[in-house]
This record gives sequence, C-alpha cells and structure tokens, in this order.
Amino acid sequence: MEQAFYHLTYAALLVLSAGIFTSVSFSALAHILLVVPAVHYTYKNFPSHKLSKTSWALLGVILTIALSVVANLDILPHPLSNLLKVKYFFISLLGIFALAAVPRNYFSNKRLRVALNLFLLATTVASISGIVAYYTGFNYLKWKPGCHPDRACGLYGMYMTYGYGLSLFMVLLTGLLIYRDEVKQWIPKWWLGLAFAINGFGLYLAFARGGWIGYAIAIPCFFLKKNKKIIFALIAVAALFFVMSYNFLAPFKKMVSDREGSNAQRISFAQTAIVAFKERPVFGWGYRNFEPNVKALKEKYDLDHKYFGGHAHNNYLEHLASTGILGFLAILIFSFFWAYENFKRDDLISRLTFPFVISFIVSGQFQYTFGDGENLFLIMTVFLISEAASIRVLTQKPLPKS
Repeated sequence: MEQAFYHLTYAALLVLSAGIFTSVSFSALAHILLVVPAVHYTYKNFPSHKLSKTSWALLGVILTIALSVVANLDILPHPLSNLLKVKYFFISLLGIFALAAVPRNYFSNKRLRVALNLFLLATTVASISGIVAYYTGFNYLKWKPGCHPDRACGLYGMYMTYGYGLSLFMVLLTGLLIYRDEVKQWIPKWWLGLAFAINGFGLYLAFARGGWIGYAIAIPCFFLKKNKKIIFALIAVAALFFVMSYNFLAPFKKMVSDREGSNAQRISFAQTAIVAFKERPVFGWGYRNFEPNVKALKEKYDLDHKYFGGHAHNNYLEHLASTGILGFLAILIFSFFWAYENFKRDDLISRLTFPFVISFIVSGQFQYTFGDGENLFLIMTVFLISEAASIRVLTQKPLPKS
C-alpha cells in the first residue's frame, strides 16, 4: 500500500508537469491522484512533524475563505461552489506530508528526469503554439483562432493568465540555468537554454507588464545572499534595458505607455475593492464574490468605468474585498513567511523558490494570480514541493542531490 501511495504521488507530479500550461482540466486529475496519499500521510505524521509557519499561514487563508463564505450566505448565489474552490490550497497543504514521505531512493534520477523534462517540454510546446497563433491568427494545437489578435496566449484562453503564469515559470527556468551544474544530471544545458529562449519570447509577446516587473525584481534575488554588488548591477542593467526598450522598441513602448485605458481601469478596480472593504470590513463579500458585485459598487459610488466588470487585478486587494481584513492579513502573513523561510534555508529548492515567491508577491500587485485555476496549479505546486523539502531538511532527510 505504501508503494502504491508513492506511485500516486509521483503520478500527480507527472500530471502537473504535463498539464499546468496545457490544460487546467487535465491538471485537476492531480488532485484526484494526490488526495488519498495526502490524507493518509497527514493523519500518520501530523502533529509529530510540525508544519512550517508558511503552512500554518496558508491554513489561515483557508479558514478566512471559509468564514467569508459562511458570513455571506445571504448574498452568495452558490456558496458551496465558492467554498469548494479552496481545494487548490487544501489539497496542496495536505499533500506536503505525502510528498515528504516518499523515500529518497524512489526519486531516482530517471523519475526526476522524466518529471522535469516533461514540464519543460509541455510548457515549451504551449508557448510555441501561442507564438504561432500570434503570427498566423490560428492556434493549431487548439484548432481555433488565437485568443487575442495582438498578444500571445500559449494554450490558455486568456493572455494575462498566460503572461503572468509564464513570468513565474521563467523565474524558475532562470534559476535552473543559474544552477545548471547542479541539475545537469536531470536536464541537459542545451535544453535549458532552448526552453529559456522559446518561453522568454512567448512571455515577451504576451506583453504582461506586471509579469515582467515581477520577473525583473525576482532575478537579482538569486544572488541576494552571495553578493550585493551583483544585485545592484543587475538592477541597473534591468533599468537601462527598460529605458532603452521604451525608446527604441515599439512593442515595449506599447506595453508601458500606450495603455492609459488599461491603467485607468485598474485604478477603478482598486478603488472599488477599497469601498467594498469599507462596506463589509471583517469577512468581506465572500470568497470570489467581489467580481460579480463590481459593476453595482461602481454605480453606487459613482466610480469610473462603471460598466466594466472584473476582479481587483491585485491579489491583496481582491482578498481584502472578498474575505475582509482577516483574509487580507492571512495572505500577507502567508506571503511573508513563504519568502522568509525559503530565504533562511539553503538547499536547491529553497534557492529556486525564494525568487519565485518574490515574483509572486510583486506581479500579484498587478493581476489576481491567486485565484485563476491555471496560475494556482503552478503556484501551489511550487508551494507543495518547497514545503515538502522543508520537512525533509528539518528532519535531516534532505532531498537527494543525485
């Protein structure tokens, strides 16, 4: 039975590797595969192995989501549907013990090589399909027109979801290139370079401004512990690059200054989130229930873009409006401890995760990435792996180096 649980956990990772950037429906299979070993090992190991502060903070996020739904049963059309969306967080939280319980010798070089290369291949193929659709207007893998005439979408149906998700992926990929000698037994260097070039071009064509900002700020964080001079040099180079690209590359100028309409809309969403919080400050409007009420709130408070609906385009303002001050504090604490605890550790996974979390925090100021299923599969998979690695480190059973 234990061996079967190991197989199920590994199969869930393979599904996520293949599905995160290709199919949210297929990625959902990972939850089905993981839930039984997750429950089993959580029951078996908790509380003998203590959860990290990050994991406790995520539990706080889950509880505040539940409270926000219960407190707003009178205005939620389908409260059970809102509540069930916590599965992305809850199954990942339970899955920590399942992944940490898999023995060192089970994750052989071959199994790790398959999972990592499958992830790179699936994501790169998705980006190629989006690049082709950008130039031809037709996505041949989906066999339908591209989702946007002027922006790449990969295999997603929404260009911002793809752009922000891919920016997070590119942080991981950049880290793998930086630590290429440590991962060369799993991923060839030439393949890392090729995947970086293709997916980087896909990110460029997605024109996700916030995603690029998150990426640019995250990359120097790979060197934060080693050499502060390198960080300042990288920031200076990044600033120079953006200045040069703004002046000489039309697509970058279009990405930044030719989007006054988009900027004004985002400001109106932020204003709406704040007035929504003022109306229901403790528990908010109910998880994922801010967006359905945006137009009515704009009309009520005479805000701009009254007939333009949507979420807050900000992870923290979205939680402030939908789960109130309790949920807002919970996601703030979760973000802080996820970054801090990975910064304090010094294994390969924590060195990859810390800049990822910084990018998640920064890019989350411009887009609601903590609610899109496509983005959540990536974010919570990184959370799951980083927390499982933390348990192994704390129990002197580090992840294998080979």
